[in-house]
Amino acid sequence: MENNWYVYQHIRLDKKEPFYIGIGNKKNYLRAFEFSKDKRNEMWWKIYNKTTIKVEIVYMNLSKQDASIKEQELIKKYGRKNLNEGSLCNMTDGGDGIWNCKRSEETKKKLSEQKKGIKNHQYGKKQSKETIEKRFKSIIGIKRSEETKKRQSLGAIKSGQAKEVDVYKYDTNEYIGRFYAIAEACRNLGIPHLHGKASQVAKGKRNHTQGYVFRYVKQIPTF
Repeated sequence: MENNWYVYQHIRLDKKEPFYIGIGNKKNYLRAFEFSKDKRNEMWWKIYNKTTIKVEIVYMNLSKQDASIKEQELIKKYGRKNLNEGSLCNMTDGGDGIWNCKRSEETKKKLSEQKKGIKNHQYGKKQSKETIEKRFKSIIGIKRSEETKKRQSLGAIKSGQAKEVDVYKYDTNEYIGRFYAIAEACRNLGIPHLHGKASQVAKGKRNHTQGYVFRYVKQIPTF
């Protein structure tokens, strides 16, 4: 694994505090210094237009995994403005993923408009019956190996789309084990993963489902 990743922060000099945390690769070192509008969000630009900023490299010579973990730690330390937790204009919790991403209504509307009508690359196109049947047949009968399921679950955790979960028996509080994700736990327990009931239990919205209690593991993945 190449240790060619770094963690950087943007500091607003009027308040002398970080307002953005990010990671980059030495092969694309200018990532920290990219100020084009398609690379930064609206909140970032409002701060940039208001004051002078400074770019500071915080950590160097890291693996991508370590850089992602450091990024998460710094975002948690300084807090996100859109969650009223701190000074950062980051829109996610870091780690190269989308977990806990919170978009403004303005952003949601803009993204929606970008996919409407002729702006959508599928606009006016109609797939033939033969094409639809061919695509359908191509996925029928496909079975993933346990190794593939595990690798995909780990990837989902790393990207922020899934989290590890501990499982207990509801009536006895017996600890069953730790699984890579809710879906993985349900598969191993032989219970249906429908309507998000297991997720509701993990979020504290239900007491149990199918006799099991699910609890998310509150930690940064270290695989």
